[in-house]
This record gives sequence, C-alpha cells and structure tokens, in this order.
Amino acid sequence: SRIARLNAIGFVWDPFGEQWMENYGKLRAYVKECNSTIVPRKYDADPGLANWVFNTRSAYKRRRLSKEQIRLLESINFVWDVNSVPEGQ
Repeated sequence: SRIARLNAIGFVWDPFGEQWMENYGKLRAYVKECNSTIVPRKYDADPGLANWVFNTRSAYKRRRLSKEQIRLLESINFVWDVNSVPEGQ
C-alpha cells in the first residue's frame, strides 16, 4: 500500500511532534551536562535550545502542551517558572 511504502522510506507523519521530540532530546542532553532545565539565552552550543525552552514554557502557560509532553518534561524536573527558582540554581 502507499502508506507502507511511505513508512518504508521514513516518511514523517507528524513533523511538529518529531521536531518537539528532537528538541526534548537536546534538552535532556543539556540536563545531563548542566543538571538544569534553565538554558541561558546565549547558549553557544545550541542557540535555538533556549528559544525552544522559552516557547515550551509559554505553551504550557497557554495550555498548549499535551499530557505526554508535560509528563516527559516533568520526568527531567523541568522548571516551569524560572522566577520561582532561587538565583544561582
């Protein structure tokens, strides 16, 4: 079938979901290295990661994240409100 052929060549059915998971993977790597989900705005190793984290926090406040996305972020102790974290952490 056409679907099977598309699957066989790695067709991406949910590009937004795949991009989200790719960025989540980058955040997990950052957490492993830095032990924090607070990514500085000028993070030279991956300048787009801080933007993604900021946008993810905004999406959460607007109730735009799925339960699964929230569960994944909470599994790495994602900081939802950076203003609630004492300075230096």
